[in-house]
Amino acid sequence: MKKMIFLLLTLFTLPGFAQEVSKEYDRIGKFNNGVALVWKNKLVGVIKPNGKEIVKPEYEKIGSFGNDNLAFTTKDGKIGIINLEGKIIVQNIYESIAPFKGSQAITKKDGLYGMINKQGKVLIENKYEKIKVGKYGDIRAVKQGQEILLDIKD
Repeated sequence: MKKMIFLLLTLFTLPGFAQEVSKEYDRIGKFNNGVALVWKNKLVGVIKPNGKEIVKPEYEKIGSFGNDNLAFTTKDGKIGIINLEGKIIVQNIYESIAPFKGSQAITKKDGLYGMINKQGKVLIENKYEKIKVGKYGDIRAVKQGQEILLDIKD
């Protein structure tokens, strides 16, 4: 009889301890690096384990956060970058952003190439037909069909 009373009390009191900690989403992904992707109305955002929303579901896509705590985002078909705290590092203005090599990435905007660093600073304006980084760190660009070497001043 005591077991029966205990069981009934447990069943009726435990649900009262649960507390909703997040907004309602269509789907919540697995937590990785202390955050999870969430989807609402086909858009994606980011939450913390306590349910705090650090990025509203406003992106078409958010990539995985790498060791540098950065993730590529897609919004209105354009690419940008956010960090693990949800801060926008690079606005969604690029057609493409190549993976970072060291601290630099080649960008494409309006059909022309440039370069940014991991802090979002533009190192080379998007005004070249092509940019390539050589194995010795040399940066070669093509402008009006002519190849030139570039030097980055941080």
